[in-house]
Amino acid sequence: MNAKLSTLAFLLSVVVGFTQEPLPKVPEQINHFNHKIFEENKLPPRASFFGFESEDISNIRNSKRFLNLNGDWKFHFVKDPKQRPVAFQNTNFDDSDWKTIPVPSNWEVEGYDHPIYLDERYPFDTKWPNVPTDYNPVGTYRKEINLTAAFLSEETILHFAGAKSAMYVYVNGNYVGYSQGSKTPAEFNITEQLSEGKNLIALQLFRWSDASYLESQDMLRMSGIERDVYLYTQPKVFVSDYYAYTNLDDTYSNGIFKGTVSISNASSKLASRKIRLELVDGETSVHSFTETLEIPAKSTIEFHTDKLLENIKLWSAEIPNLYGLEIILEDEENTKNKEYIKRWVGFKRVEIKKSQVLFNGKSIYIKGVNRHETDPFTGHVVSRESMEKDIQLMKENNINAVRSSHYPNDPYWLELCDKYGLYVVDEANIESHPLAIDEKTQIGNEMSWLPAHITRTQRMYYRDRNHPSIYSWSLGNEAGEGEVFRPTYKWLKEHDDNRIVQYEPAGKDDYTDLYCPMYPKFEYLIKHGESDSDKPSIMIEYAHAMGNSVGNLQNYWDIIEKYPNLQGGFIWDWVDQSLEYKDENGKPYLAYGHDFHPDLPTDGNFLNNGLVDPYRNPHPHLSEVKKVYEPVQFQYQGNGTVEIENKNFFADFSDTELHMRLLVNGKVEYKWTGITVNVLPREFQEIKLDPIPNTFIPEDEYILEISLIQKEASPMLPKGHEIAWDQFMLHEAIKPLSFAPYGKPLKINTSGEDIQIENEKTNLRIDIRTGEIISWIFQGSEITNQPIRPNFWRPPTDNDLGNDMQNRLKIWQDATYNYKAELIEPPKKSRQKVVFKVRYTLPNNEAEVMIVYTLASNGRLKVNYNFEPKQKDLPKIPRIGMYMTLPQNFTEVTWYGNGPEESYWDRKTAVKTGIYNGKIVDQFHRYPRPQETGNKTDVHWAKISNDKISLKVQSGNHLLNTSVWPFVMTELDFNAEKDGAESASGLVPVTKNHGADIKIGNTVQWNIDYLQMGVGGDNSWGALVHDEYIINPQPYTYSFILQPIKN
Repeated sequence: MNAKLSTLAFLLSVVVGFTQEPLPKVPEQINHFNHKIFEENKLPPRASFFGFESEDISNIRNSKRFLNLNGDWKFHFVKDPKQRPVAFQNTNFDDSDWKTIPVPSNWEVEGYDHPIYLDERYPFDTKWPNVPTDYNPVGTYRKEINLTAAFLSEETILHFAGAKSAMYVYVNGNYVGYSQGSKTPAEFNITEQLSEGKNLIALQLFRWSDASYLESQDMLRMSGIERDVYLYTQPKVFVSDYYAYTNLDDTYSNGIFKGTVSISNASSKLASRKIRLELVDGETSVHSFTETLEIPAKSTIEFHTDKLLENIKLWSAEIPNLYGLEIILEDEENTKNKEYIKRWVGFKRVEIKKSQVLFNGKSIYIKGVNRHETDPFTGHVVSRESMEKDIQLMKENNINAVRSSHYPNDPYWLELCDKYGLYVVDEANIESHPLAIDEKTQIGNEMSWLPAHITRTQRMYYRDRNHPSIYSWSLGNEAGEGEVFRPTYKWLKEHDDNRIVQYEPAGKDDYTDLYCPMYPKFEYLIKHGESDSDKPSIMIEYAHAMGNSVGNLQNYWDIIEKYPNLQGGFIWDWVDQSLEYKDENGKPYLAYGHDFHPDLPTDGNFLNNGLVDPYRNPHPHLSEVKKVYEPVQFQYQGNGTVEIENKNFFADFSDTELHMRLLVNGKVEYKWTGITVNVLPREFQEIKLDPIPNTFIPEDEYILEISLIQKEASPMLPKGHEIAWDQFMLHEAIKPLSFAPYGKPLKINTSGEDIQIENEKTNLRIDIRTGEIISWIFQGSEITNQPIRPNFWRPPTDNDLGNDMQNRLKIWQDATYNYKAELIEPPKKSRQKVVFKVRYTLPNNEAEVMIVYTLASNGRLKVNYNFEPKQKDLPKIPRIGMYMTLPQNFTEVTWYGNGPEESYWDRKTAVKTGIYNGKIVDQFHRYPRPQETGNKTDVHWAKISNDKISLKVQSGNHLLNTSVWPFVMTELDFNAEKDGAESASGLVPVTKNHGADIKIGNTVQWNIDYLQMGVGGDNSWGALVHDEYIINPQPYTYSFILQPIKN
């Protein structure tokens, strides 16, 4: 092109640009300000299913009727809604400078705006019922697709499985509809808006809307298209819904089946179709029914079939029997119009009788957890692989129930629960916690909000009603005692007579079938257990598993199993919700609190309450849950007789076997394997073992250990998996603390500020004024160059911070770091020993510790500890013990006591007595926030080693608590002055430290304790450790021997 032509073209383009009509704007978007408008043009709710064109297709992605819209979409983001594009819906809109975003995703994890974590507050300035207008981020999405004439020959449905919070949808420039309710599908029939070739789907999503007042759950607040998006087509005459109602007759052995299929005719003329419904057990037909139907134009009819099925296989979480359900809609004149649907059905009966929930006639126990949908990389977008990992871990750990807190979960999760067996509480996506706290602002008492509430519940019901795993509907979470819940409860009871309906804020009122409290104290459980209430009790949340927690879980279950109307509960909760971030050096860490943004309100690490971390690695307390939830009770009757009780309600033990071991001082003396058991549910069996010793060596400890083992691999449990176990003390050792000195006599030399006690084996130097150890060398190898110090403190757990331990008990933190030592009895020889005495005085003379050190000529050091309070009204003590620091070349630890996991005074049901060993760097757990970790209870002896020597501690008159860290305690400790900002909801203080920040040091700290208080776990916002697990300020005495050993 020559210069003149080029100039002319440029001028023409400018003229066209000035004269081009502006693109049409979207109609005014005001629905998200109006709680009375929560949807427009959405199709009615329906069950989750897909109508294949043939029985030969089983994967939806292989169907010609399916078009996946997941993947990259063009994306535009603004924080101020006034800045959002308003002509984006036009097909000729220029989005060439837009970026792309993956769908599904939360835009906050893709670099747009920030996640916000709050528990009890809204993430915006609340001026209810108004919606933010200045800072209310908007995401605008566009996706171009190509459609063929064949695809468009059928009815075309646009499916959003979940999008948050308010969505306006457009196709080819035309407004399609509006949706709220982020955890149930939004479907739109877009047949009339589509054309062959290129088509545009566009939408705008507002982060906050009036719907946000109903979606204030305790989780990361994020936005975006969170679940799958796709197109699917249906013939003009199609199955629009189905309901496979199942129940049992009064014998609990015969199944009641009522099948309802809704058939819609979208065409303009009468249609004839043959409908066939078949129930199959494997390849065997159990029930089949066929009928030819006339469906009027533009209408929907229902097809019904009823059948009583004798000797049906029942569904339960223990034996999740499923029957295949096939629905075939055929056009005998045109096979292209065929629809084939394959789903699953389970037969069960749920009822309440005599203040008990009965499942198939049995008063089952709910051994459950609460589960949020969360992923460390993708936020609220959870993969199928992650869901499969969750259910496998739950089954491996004897968990039998899950609450979908606090919203309907992905339908695939319910399919897994159906298939592998979990009892499910399906919860409506309703929580208005911040407003529910005050009766004057409770949305639930505003009847104008009834349609928004009841519609969310109805959409959950219609989507999920065919899942046998669901035994209960929940009206929502922490939304107050509102009147809107009464008609919602009534509606559910009218539509479903084979499930219960529950709502925690209702207490024992008439719009909940259960008394389902949160975090009740033991006395309230006992009070209900002893009451004549007609309502059973299943705790909807209990055992708050934040950080180092889940103490006294066994105590809960001792109470539950005592009273018939107490039937278990759901631990809060399953998984930590942190996201993985990376620091400036590229090192990953689990983010919380102000990591997301330093200026946003936050409740810190209160989002991390899981039994597993975000990657699904178990926290130590998961083993406690597995043990307490196990379905077996063992009893040793003496004389080699073991009694086994099957605590299941439906499953026998035919797929298991017993393994047993006789341990003497922690070492296997004898073992039995492959013992056949087949105990029926709720029954007992006795096993006779031979040989079992009748006489015992007094100095030895004899323990019988029993394990129930998975005999062959099952879908969820590998071969050899240990389901349950127990240990029984056959003989407790009578072993006085041995301190026989031998070797050459010790010499005492004073030089300047030091006193040196030595012979050819050992050299101990102490400070002449304080009496504290300056160095200890054994056979040329250094043991330590630091004192053995008294310790009254522990790095606060999350529960500790929640009950203000850092302030209530601060004097013990000060005492640990700021005591004064005084040598009050200088070293004196006594035969082949040297004895000296040190007094430790606390900063304000609260108490005094007197320690007598005795060094033997063979290198052993005996420590006699005596604690004496000096003031009245002292607070409880976190720890009574001592610690020493050693060089980092000590790398191995071995102990005889409880293990292998950490354990605590109120959390040691799940640990076995035995001999364990490992690397010192592995003897702590990186909780999301650094805190107390790694304790071992009931330790007879422990030994740490390097290449040259070992140092062994032997308990004296009291079994020890011990832990060993590859760093010093300050690495875990909480500093209130530097690290204690108040949380937005007044909960656990907001801290800055992360588990990933813990640095392996050049020093090893070895804690050798008389006792450490329990970790608690009733809740993390004030509950104290139970009285039986606290350390009162009273005199304590204990002793131990430190024995150096040349390797």
